[in-house]
Amino acid sequence: MQAETKQCQNCKKDFIIEPDDFAFYEKMKVPAPKWCPECRLVKRLAWRGERSLFKRKCNLCGKDKILLYSPDSPYTVYCKDCWYSDKWDSESYGRDYNFSKPFFEQFKELFLKVPRMGIIQQGNVVNSDYTNRASDNKDCYLIFAANKNENCSYGTSLWGAKDSLDNYNLRSSELCFECVDCFGCNRLMYSRECNTCSNSSFLLNCRNCTDCFGCVNLRNKNYCIFNEQFTKEDYKNQIEKFLPKTRGEVESIIKKMAGFSAKHIVPWMVENHSADVSGNWLEECKNTKAAFNCERAEDGKYLFGITDGKDVMDYTYWGQFSELIYECSSIGRQCSQVFFSNECWDQLIRAQYCVNCHSSSDLFGCVGLRKKQYCILNKQYTKEEYEKLVAQIKEQPFYGSTFPLDMYAFAYNETIAQELFPISKEEALKQGYRWANSEAKNHNITLKAENVPESIGGVGDEILKEVIGCAHAGKCNHQCTEAFKVTPSDLNFYKRMGIPIPQLCPNCRHFARLSQRTPIKLWHRKCAKCGKEIETSYAPDRPEIVYCKQCYNLEVA
Repeated sequence: MQAETKQCQNCKKDFIIEPDDFAFYEKMKVPAPKWCPECRLVKRLAWRGERSLFKRKCNLCGKDKILLYSPDSPYTVYCKDCWYSDKWDSESYGRDYNFSKPFFEQFKELFLKVPRMGIIQQGNVVNSDYTNRASDNKDCYLIFAANKNENCSYGTSLWGAKDSLDNYNLRSSELCFECVDCFGCNRLMYSRECNTCSNSSFLLNCRNCTDCFGCVNLRNKNYCIFNEQFTKEDYKNQIEKFLPKTRGEVESIIKKMAGFSAKHIVPWMVENHSADVSGNWLEECKNTKAAFNCERAEDGKYLFGITDGKDVMDYTYWGQFSELIYECSSIGRQCSQVFFSNECWDQLIRAQYCVNCHSSSDLFGCVGLRKKQYCILNKQYTKEEYEKLVAQIKEQPFYGSTFPLDMYAFAYNETIAQELFPISKEEALKQGYRWANSEAKNHNITLKAENVPESIGGVGDEILKEVIGCAHAGKCNHQCTEAFKVTPSDLNFYKRMGIPIPQLCPNCRHFARLSQRTPIKLWHRKCAKCGKEIETSYAPDRPEIVYCKQCYNLEVA
């Protein structure tokens, strides 16, 4: 089969379906998509509410809980314990399939009635109520898409981290602060794209470095300052002159680092131990194309945030040893043959158009089912009845389309779509998404941002009583909370690491970290050294000096 060029039915731009794509669609027995890869990705991301949390009552137990949905939302929302309990039966909402009525209309009616899981937490959650899309965390606060962390706060995409604050995409690390895309690091601050680095600050794309400051593209180095080698003794004497103690000094070094790093080459992508891949931020991936933020993904395409996934396409979050997944968001833990579904995990097998279904198999158009088989619109059938009816349903014109936007539970600016593909309110509404208007916060701010102490020295427990005004004052497009407080755990960390109290709220700090990354897009440009054509997330008009894999490795090895 040859490649075909099609026009996206959403953005009207042309896109190409490759022969390998058609082979995957044939294997999965699904029609080819009508939207381009980027529009499909944005639509999946817009399904995923993550950072917006509200205090509200569970609609079953009546207790005040921290949940994903605002108190005035139209949904029936249960806390985690109630949702997983035996106090209600999702099968009781089942109904007959009506061929005279559009499928999505029938599904929406079911979707609005079945109680929703109010917070997404799995495993052993200890003193970590203010977390979402998180598993097995202990003593954590405001971390998201996070798994097996301890004493971490204000982070996204954290796995196996400990005693760390304000990070994005941090793995198996400890005592890290303001790090982005860092793996296996210890006591690292203000750094990006580093592996196994320790006791260092302001590093970019360094590997196995210790006691380094303001360095770029170093490998297996010690005692370096702005890439200049020092002896251990000289480094100890010099570093005191560079280590920032005030917020102004931190900002000054960040500016200096930006100018310094601009003189150095950058790799076409950030990857480690991967083969035959394209995208960015890939770890131990194989034959994976147009993929971002993935680990151990194999034979996949159009992916974001997948760990341990195989033979998958158009898949956004989560993985965990899942396979044969197509057009799904937040599917994980040993799932297989799941299409057009969201928010399902724990061995969901052969399911289509499902939401919040778990430990089940052979489902079509179901919501909130657990340990069920052969169900359509939450109604139980025999195996023979199920297979016959599903075959008839799949003959209808809707099959192959994803859920319509009027079913999405969150407004565009409440989801990670706005984080990774930010648009204006006008553009969101034009595309058919909802938009959440900012509500008046009316915080009793006791300490303005400009009056926050410049350094941590001398700051005492009195700071814990202050309501600090965010420097953005809600005038940004970053889900600004307008005010925040310093917790005792925060203060201990700031004092231990010598870090000034921040002037921005956690959400604005999160968006500042995101701005340091390249877009979730790929462009064709040439290697600045050998002229070879490369596919990279650095747009052709960007000033960075981009090298292909071979040239970059020869230069920095």
